[in-house]
Amino acid sequence: MAGIYIHIPFCNSFCSYCNFYSVKGKRYREQYVAAIKEEIAGRKEYFKRLGVSPTTIYFGGGTPSVLSIDAVKEIFDTILKEFGFAPQEATIEVNPNDITFEYAKGLKEIGFNRISMGVQSFIDEHLLWMNRRHRSHEAIEAYYILRKAGFANISLDLIFGFSLLTTPLWEYNLSKIIDLKPNHISSYQLSIEPGSALSAQYNKNLYEPLDDLICAQQYAILQQELSNAGYVQYEISNFALKESNASLQRSVHNSSYWIKEPYLGLGPAAHSYNGTERFWNTSSVVKYCKHYLDKDNTIKVSEIECLTPQDIFNESVMLGLRTLEGVNLSTLNPGFRAIIESDITEHIKRGNLIMEGDTIKIPSNKLFVSDGIIRDLFV
Repeated sequence: MAGIYIHIPFCNSFCSYCNFYSVKGKRYREQYVAAIKEEIAGRKEYFKRLGVSPTTIYFGGGTPSVLSIDAVKEIFDTILKEFGFAPQEATIEVNPNDITFEYAKGLKEIGFNRISMGVQSFIDEHLLWMNRRHRSHEAIEAYYILRKAGFANISLDLIFGFSLLTTPLWEYNLSKIIDLKPNHISSYQLSIEPGSALSAQYNKNLYEPLDDLICAQQYAILQQELSNAGYVQYEISNFALKESNASLQRSVHNSSYWIKEPYLGLGPAAHSYNGTERFWNTSSVVKYCKHYLDKDNTIKVSEIECLTPQDIFNESVMLGLRTLEGVNLSTLNPGFRAIIESDITEHIKRGNLIMEGDTIKIPSNKLFVSDGIIRDLFV
């Protein structure tokens, strides 16, 4: 399930809560397309050296849908040409008010078979506060346009846990998304990320986070309402419907992260993992373009981190316990495993973990406090 991630570092506006690397200007978009084609060609042996084949493509950002269809196609076709595979799943993130029927049909013709759309809320007051470009009716219209264009696999995002969101309004948002019946729903608690506009507001005492108890209640409502509607939770923030053949319509690409399959990230700020190392590109589209287009090797565009056995152990615990499938202890380093045995036993007694054979899992009613449980199991 190895995957290729393409980072599109452009937005037409910045959401208040976001600190992902992106820029607003259109100046570098053509150069970026030319530069990423160079990077793709230079990385084409990546998976061969690891002895695996890629199976998924994911265009994320930023906002991939600010690029023209021709630009998206140019990048997509270069990936297929250089890596030589037919993707099982090809996802692109879109903003609702970028979607026209012509654009959606263009994405389908390029080869995308899955859409991830950031709705975040069906309440216009909240969308304005988040500095989202779209309004509720545009998200609903975009969803139906995507269906009309032939997309049978659509994921929608919602945000909970912010000060404007009362429990009745959260229940309203959930009822709206359930009525649409997307194949997949991702829902995240709003967090104050360093460098975001919301962080600046918080530091000036202009924003007060929602009480943790209310956030926990909203998460429990999310789990219950989606379960009642037929969605299966398979990861802390992700829920999927079952297909007619009873298989879960999970994100294949994102699932590869949680089971530690190799992946390749292309574009400014993109991250990669090969099993023993992590490496990432510079968070500067200017430096990135100069390096690949001017062939200026004096400009350093990537960093690398060699993972220690301790790093690998901790990451395996963290990523595995994010999922409802948990972590098989027999796959972990036995020396480190022995160190945390007493902690595992204590968390089982508290009801924070359940043991099934050699596998430990966090029960669904404890997922909201999973970060603390996971940290206790680090070595």
